[in-house]
Amino acid sequence: MNHLSLVWDVLFVESAITDSKSAGIVLPAMGEHTDHPVRLVMNWNTVREGQKTSGAGYTSGLRFVMDITDSSTREVNELNELLCGFSHELVASNTISIAESLPLPLDRRTRKSFPLVGRLMLSVRFTHGLGYDDAKSIKNAIGTQTKETKDGLDPLRLGKGSSGKRFSEEFRSLMSDSYWFRFFPTGGRELSEINVVTGAADGGVYELAYDLRVAIEGLVKQSEGAWWNQLDPDELTLTPTLIVDMKEPIGSSFDPSTFHHLDETGAEKLVQNVIDIEMKQTGDEAVLEDLRYKLGRLTRGRRIPRQLTSEHGLVQGLERGLIGQEVIRPWLIDEFVNCLGFFLMTRKPKYWRNGTVEILLVQPYSDELVESLKEV
Repeated sequence: MNHLSLVWDVLFVESAITDSKSAGIVLPAMGEHTDHPVRLVMNWNTVREGQKTSGAGYTSGLRFVMDITDSSTREVNELNELLCGFSHELVASNTISIAESLPLPLDRRTRKSFPLVGRLMLSVRFTHGLGYDDAKSIKNAIGTQTKETKDGLDPLRLGKGSSGKRFSEEFRSLMSDSYWFRFFPTGGRELSEINVVTGAADGGVYELAYDLRVAIEGLVKQSEGAWWNQLDPDELTLTPTLIVDMKEPIGSSFDPSTFHHLDETGAEKLVQNVIDIEMKQTGDEAVLEDLRYKLGRLTRGRRIPRQLTSEHGLVQGLERGLIGQEVIRPWLIDEFVNCLGFFLMTRKPKYWRNGTVEILLVQPYSDELVESLKEV
């Protein structure tokens, strides 16, 4: 079972967003409402219309992240009911979600259950100047890491300091609606000790929506005649067989061969940069070996031929749907997550701590979802 968290979001009423005192009032009220340990506190960040996106912005809400990996289904359901009952005069909305930490690369179970439409959290922890050996450089790194992350962590943003150009327009079109958070680990501290407005954060998160359906449909359609051919409708057989051979890329920007992590020349340089920086930061051979291994797996770019038969439900005239579900879907999911994972691990290793980046699948809370995740 992957690491699971319950995500509790409260958003402020409009009049409370621009009042810097609001977070300090609502935060302890949330803490008093539950005795379940809080792993992370995050602040929703909003900027005024016309303000630069990289500006500090306002705290428009709070997010508690609570570990429920070892909690029973009953305990999680009871916690959800309790949190849903929270109300405050400064709070406009109160929602609960479940976040599942994704393994990098994905395992078979996670890939199979991964929804084609959903939301992801891209999370990085700051280095706080690790790797620098003089006070001025350390201070400068600590002073700029939040801005560097707000600019560089969003894969959709274009412009100076941003990261959107690392991805094709088609890849970016698979994602939308990104929200920025800073996070503050509790580490046994009382919530009253955490200042989510002016305090120093330990990392940053973008949560964004994704939708892979158009990419899958496009790949199935464009691959016909290149990777596979329709069955002969006049050849009636009880044991039809269809080979899907994806060995050669096709002229589609949704083909993973165009993705950021499979640019062999560029990826090799980025990986070496990560290794060089890790040498300066810790020089830990075990960490270095783990980085090489994981980045090597993310950039493998497997294109294995698949054989479909009647056991998969193969029927003449219905090939497209089966190819989309059994071949293109799991392959695209793998490379989509691999691409984002590679991006997090290589984009800003001077500011983002190696080995602590996370991609979390965020889904609306339901008793059925909790039960299915706990059954694994």
